[in-house]
Amino acid sequence: MTGRHSPRRDPLSTIRLKGHELGGHTVGRLTGGDPSLLRRINSAVVLHALRGADAPTLTDLTRITGLSRPTVEGVVEGLMEGGLVVESAPEEGEARRQGRPARRFRFRAEAGHLLGIEIGPHRVAALLSGLDGRIIGAGSREVSETAPEDERLDRVRTVVADVLRRAGVARSNLRAVGVGTPGIVEADGTVRLGTALPGWTGLALGERLRRSFRCPVIVENDANAAAVAEHWKGAATDSDDIVFVLAGLSPGPVR
Repeated sequence: MTGRHSPRRDPLSTIRLKGHELGGHTVGRLTGGDPSLLRRINSAVVLHALRGADAPTLTDLTRITGLSRPTVEGVVEGLMEGGLVVESAPEEGEARRQGRPARRFRFRAEAGHLLGIEIGPHRVAALLSGLDGRIIGAGSREVSETAPEDERLDRVRTVVADVLRRAGVARSNLRAVGVGTPGIVEADGTVRLGTALPGWTGLALGERLRRSFRCPVIVENDANAAAVAEHWKGAATDSDDIVFVLAGLSPGPVR
């Protein structure tokens, strides 16, 4: 079910910490001890604007984000150094005008890849995409619902290796890995309670999977992850409030 309609947004569109605003985005109360957090928030806001705009200028990004021009310029330079943003060629009309045209920038969806992993009672699956979310590879394998955690994780590693091999993508090219799993998941990826899978309660799932990757690995409850996906790319892209019901061994609604 979906509720109130609003412009389409992706997961970077709102960053909620404690109800304060920065550049039109809800953020937390920042103090002099939070410079790295502030930089990350500003980078996320600018990156989201770059992903949604067509070769914007610094002036465009300042207007869209509500951040100061020096802040936007510093963030863009940092994103360029990280390979996520590149300067675009001037538009044809601008190139003919007198004087130097305004610099334009483009988000590089080709600068890396994202990997999504689903771990369920009867199968494990993996999806590979560019940074724009376009799927370029997928795979899955069945697994017994009684399989112990080591066997289930071995299946995950096999599926991941197969998907990367078939897509011709090196593991070092992954920018982030997202994992959906049944159970109550702590911030560090530990499954605090997971009755749907044998040996899952107390499993340090994030730590176990991080050994296989050089990029960040984020573990989330599968229903929560699915709700975010539907809000970003699926049936709920035009809604602020949704209810997602995952029907299975351990059904549970998510708002």
